[in-house]
Amino acid sequence: MAQPRTKAELQAATDKERNALQLFLTTLTREQLLWPGAYGWSAKDHIAHLADWERLFFGWYDAGTRGENPPLPAEGYTWADMDALNQKMYEFRRNDQLEHVLADWNETSRRLGQFTQAMNEPDLFTQGRFAWTGRGTLAGYVFECGPNHYRWSAIEIKRGLKVKR
Repeated sequence: MAQPRTKAELQAATDKERNALQLFLTTLTREQLLWPGAYGWSAKDHIAHLADWERLFFGWYDAGTRGENPPLPAEGYTWADMDALNQKMYEFRRNDQLEHVLADWNETSRRLGQFTQAMNEPDLFTQGRFAWTGRGTLAGYVFECGPNHYRWSAIEIKRGLKVKR
């Protein structure tokens, strides 16, 4: 999926991928939502993962607006440590109830959509506009934590369900 170049494209990608994932999830039984997939993550675990990454994004943005330079992706982790960070997130959330996880992601993904809608185009797409994004753009972070991540999760959940058959 190509990165959006405009606010309208970013909003459309976010809505499209979020809606597609939500629709796909409605086709799954409770058992399918909880079944550990290809590498032990259930659909529920993937959804918890999405909410956690959206929360990370909001933490980065909020810290940046306070003039801080937040540790990316998280305290004690580098981008090279993403597998370890994702595993830590999984361990922390794996016993959460399905209904809680779904409601949590509905809230964080709704908030991400509202955030994108409220931002102006220069703030979203100007490289280095925010110190914490480095040479990247705010839109790039929204895209990776939102629509690109939603699409990845849908693919991984489907892959995991195929393993069961």
